[in-house]
Amino acid sequence: MQPIDFISPWYFGTAYYILLLILSWFTVLYYVGSSKQKILHAEGSPMQGAALALTLALTFFLGLRQVSLIFGDMRMYTHTYENVIYQYSSFSLSTEWLWDNLMYFCKSTGFNVYEFFLIVEIGYFAGMFMCAMILMRKNLWIAVLFFYTAFSCYSFSTNGIRNGLGCSIELVAICLFALGGAKRYIGYFLMIMAFGIHRSTILPSAASIASVFFIKDTKMAIRFWIISIGISLLAGPLVEQFFAALGFDDRMSDYASTNQDEYSMSQFSQSGFRWDFLFYSAAPVVMIWYITRYRKFSDQIYHIFAISYLLCNAFWIMVIRSAFSNRFAYLSWFLYPVVMAYPLLRMNIWKDQDRKTSLLFFLYSGFTFFMFFIYYFGTSNGFNGFDQYWWRQG
Repeated sequence: MQPIDFISPWYFGTAYYILLLILSWFTVLYYVGSSKQKILHAEGSPMQGAALALTLALTFFLGLRQVSLIFGDMRMYTHTYENVIYQYSSFSLSTEWLWDNLMYFCKSTGFNVYEFFLIVEIGYFAGMFMCAMILMRKNLWIAVLFFYTAFSCYSFSTNGIRNGLGCSIELVAICLFALGGAKRYIGYFLMIMAFGIHRSTILPSAASIASVFFIKDTKMAIRFWIISIGISLLAGPLVEQFFAALGFDDRMSDYASTNQDEYSMSQFSQSGFRWDFLFYSAAPVVMIWYITRYRKFSDQIYHIFAISYLLCNAFWIMVIRSAFSNRFAYLSWFLYPVVMAYPLLRMNIWKDQDRKTSLLFFLYSGFTFFMFFIYYFGTSNGFNGFDQYWWRQG
């Protein structure tokens, strides 16, 4: 296969966000005027087909993007893929063995680099789609929109793709683990597969297991999340060095290092205490508190996802000053859509649930679109600078 070359790499993000903005806000308009419970009594068809069509369209559109520095690590992945035959030595559990073997298999089979990226993209979007199917099938259209309009979705489909793929596999693993019974063992297996893609997925795996066997309610986890903010403010650098010394992820030592060269740091996200990221991360915490503590809903599946989010996000808060901290934030953010959408689409919370769900989804997706317009259009040196667009040229 050949890449999509009829559109400049500069405009991929624009096309992605504009399409989802239109689809999302038409969906909001459909539900916002309802004072009933259409969402809770939905039958699913025919919007399940529309959800699948949207998933396939986004998969092929982003999977067949051109190799460009605009997509962050894409050139590094391309170089590694093109030379994997010469660099591949042997199977080893000390590395991300599944990722290495996936690259080696694809390269030795004759897939070009664009076909390899498409395979990765299929796995990335398939994981989110399968999670939505398993947990929120009757409202599949809205569920997938929660995933695809998430703040981190586009970034980890085009830049941190190994992290994205690993977390998508982890997402399905936690779904099956939460369902219990024989499915739990499939969940364990997929956790191992996710670990083979990106070792950092051991954190959400451990958190989800802890939510079943050790942490019986969300009160303790919410308190730990709040305490983690104080720990980060008072002893953040020491905590970062502690986790780096544990060997949680080799990249963490590099990210926490203060000896980064200027070029490398320019490729990283802002370092320092990220109050903006913290406020963004707090929305699911408020939802968890409202559902489990204030309204006292009891749902084992939601309990597992809620505890996993709280523990993983608390870990990120304690290492928040690290460069590229958004990579660590994603270890909880990939659960963000489920924590927000599951109670809205599965639990009878309000009498006018359609209206409140549509308004919350409007705010949820609206934040992503707002950040897109601010970041992509509002700067002259950002990832997709304002002056790159035709109305600023000439």
